Amino acid sequence: MVHLIAILSAAVQAADDPGADAEGDEVVVTAPETQDRADPMATPASVTVIAVDERLPASSDVSTVVSRASGVTVQRLGGLGDWSGVSIRGSTMRQVQVCLDGIPLNPDGTSAVNLSELPLWAFETIEVYRGNAPPELGAAPIGGVVDLRTGDRDEAGSGGSVSWGSHDTFRLSAMTHVPTTLGERPADALVVAEAFGTAGDYPYFSDNGTEYALLDDSIEERANNDKRQATAHLRFRLGDRALRLTLLEAFVSRDEGLAGHASSPTTAVSLRSVQSVTALAVERGTATWRGELRGWARLRKETYDDRLGELGTGQQHTDDRFSSLGAQAHLRRRVSDNVLPAVTFAVRHDGYASTDLLAGAGSAGPEHGRLSLTPAVSADLRFAEERLTLSPVLQGVALLSNEGDPILAPTPRAGLLVRPIEVLAVKSNVAWTTRPPDFTELYGDRGAIIGNPELSPESGLQWDVGLRAVTPSTAKAQASVEVTLFENRSDELIVVVQNSQGTGVPVNLSKAWVQGVESSVHLGLGPLDSQTNATRTRSADLGSRPQYANNQLPRVPLWELSQATSLAWGDRVRLGHTLSHTAANYWDRTNFYRAAPRTLHGAFARVRPLERGPHIELGVRNLFDRTVEVVPRNPLDPSDGARIVQPITDFTGYPLPGRTWMATLRWSPEPPSSPAPEAT
Repeated sequence: MVHLIAILSAAVQAADDPGADAEGDEVVVTAPETQDRADPMATPASVTVIAVDERLPASSDVSTVVSRASGVTVQRLGGLGDWSGVSIRGSTMRQVQVCLDGIPLNPDGTSAVNLSELPLWAFETIEVYRGNAPPELGAAPIGGVVDLRTGDRDEAGSGGSVSWGSHDTFRLSAMTHVPTTLGERPADALVVAEAFGTAGDYPYFSDNGTEYALLDDSIEERANNDKRQATAHLRFRLGDRALRLTLLEAFVSRDEGLAGHASSPTTAVSLRSVQSVTALAVERGTATWRGELRGWARLRKETYDDRLGELGTGQQHTDDRFSSLGAQAHLRRRVSDNVLPAVTFAVRHDGYASTDLLAGAGSAGPEHGRLSLTPAVSADLRFAEERLTLSPVLQGVALLSNEGDPILAPTPRAGLLVRPIEVLAVKSNVAWTTRPPDFTELYGDRGAIIGNPELSPESGLQWDVGLRAVTPSTAKAQASVEVTLFENRSDELIVVVQNSQGTGVPVNLSKAWVQGVESSVHLGLGPLDSQTNATRTRSADLGSRPQYANNQLPRVPLWELSQATSLAWGDRVRLGHTLSHTAANYWDRTNFYRAAPRTLHGAFARVRPLERGPHIELGVRNLFDRTVEVVPRNPLDPSDGARIVQPITDFTGYPLPGRTWMATLRWSPEPPSSPAPEAT
C-alpha cells in the first residue's frame, strides 16, 4: 500500500502539470491493444460483449442479461429479485469470477456472487469470458469471468424509471452522468441509485415432499419470500486515457426472507446483507506503454436469523463478516508492432469471522485469514500482418493461510487466434487452473448449506477451439455465427450436493469431466435484432465409487437454448420476445433427484407516445404460466413408464414462479443515432 500511495501521489502531481513527461513520448488516447481486449474478432478469448441499451426490456436484471451469452447457465432461488448466480461451461458458481470495471468481487472463487445485488443500468456493457480471460484481469478461473463495465460515456445525461408488477414488486432507479473539467483535465461523475422490493408471494405447486402420493398435492403460496434492497453505484474520474484516476464505490443493503425448500417452507428465517466495494485506480499510457494500478476494499456483513430452527440443522442466529483487501498492477509495453509483452502482479488478503448471536457477547468464533499472491508474465505475439496472434500467459498463485499448509499452484494458459480473411476467425485456448475452497465451503454452518473442513483445493485443465464468422462491415445486414467445442477436466472438483435432509454439503469429486459445444447466431437487419444460443454439455463423475461413476454432474443440464428477438420502429415502438429452455438436471451425485425440464417464454412491448416523453413498457415473464412438468417417476429406470407431476424448480428444489408482469415508466437520455450491434 505504501507503493500504491506513492504512485497515486506522483499521478496527482502529473495531473497538476499536464506537460510533465520525462521521456517526452507522444500521449495517445487509446492504445490499439486496449481496444482489442474484448473485440471477439481480435482476441483469442471466447468472449461475448452485451450492450446494456434500449434493446433490453426495462425489467431486465444482470442475471437475465448474462444468460444471453452462450455457454452460460443462471441458477435462481425463485422469483423476481431472488438470489441468482452464474455458471459457465458446466462450472460451479464459485468458479466464475465477477468483476466491476476489473475489480474482482470474488477473486480466486472466494464466494458465489449474487447477481441480483448489482444494478444493471449502472453498466454500459457486460463482457462474458468463457474460459481463458485477459491477463490484465489477473484471473484464471475454471469457468470464466463476467466483467461489468461502466464504460466511457462522453455525453451528459440523466434518466430514471419507475416499475410496478406482480406480487407487489417495485423498482425505482435513477442515473446521472455529469462530464466537466478540473483545471485543464476532463472529469466526469456517474451516479446510479436503485431501490427494489417485492412480497414474492407467488403460488406454486407442492407435492408435499411425497412424489408418489398424489392425494396431498396442492397449490401453495410462497411465504417469507419478501425482498427489500437499496443500491448505490458512484464513479468519479479525472483525466483521459493518457492519465486517469478513477474512484469507485458500490454499496448494497439487502433484507430478505429465506423461503426454504418447496416441500419445507419457512415462516420467519431472514438474512440481512450489507456490502461496500471501494476501489481506486490509476491508468497511465503513452505511445509505447500502458500501466494500470488498482487497489480495492470489499467489506461484507451478513446477519442470518433462524431462531425457530426452520432451515438447516437447528436454531441459528449468526453474524458473518467477510473482507477482501487487494491491489493489482498491470504494465504492457509495445516492443514492436509484433511483440507486446506485459507483467501483472496482484496481492490480496481475505478474512472471515463468524459470531454466534444466540450465545451472547464474547461468542465470536476464530478469525480465518488468507494471503494471496498472483504474479504473471504474458505477451501478444502477432505475425503475418496480424493474421496470426499467439497469447501465452505464465501465471501462478500462492495462498498462505493462518491454518493449514500453503498452496502453490501454476496456472499457465495460452490463446491462439488465426484470421485467414477479415471476416473469419479461428480460436483456440488452453489453461491450467486451480481454486481453493472458500471460507463458507470450509467453515459455513448456516441455513441450507453446511461447510466441510476436509475439502481439498480443486484444479483442472480446460481447452477450447472455435470458429467465428461475421458479415463485412459494409453489408446492409450485420450477422455473426460462432461455434466452439470445449472441454474441462477437473481433479477434486468441489460441488454442493443435496443430502437426505435436503441440506446442501460441498464435497470433492476425485475426477470430473465436462465437454460441450456452444453456438450462437446474431442478426441485425434494420429494425430487427435477433440473438440465438444453443449449448450442449455432457458431464461425468469419474470417481471410482460405483454408485456415482459416470453419472451426470449436479446442476449441469445437457441442453440449454435461448433466443431473444426485438423489433423497433425508431425510438417510438419496440416489441420483443425471449425463449429459454433448460433440460432436466440432477441435484445429487446419484442422479435420482432431478429438476424438471423447463421451456419459458417472455415478451415485452414499449411505446413512447411523445417524441421527448418517457417510455411506457409492459413486460411479462413465463408468458404461458408454466409451473409444472410431467416427468418419469423413476429416472434411474428407463423401463418404468409411470409419470408424475413435478414442480418447475431450480437450485435444490426452490420453485420458480408462474406468469409475472412488470409495468415501467422510464425516462432515458437520448439514445445514439445508430447504436452499435450487439457483439457475441
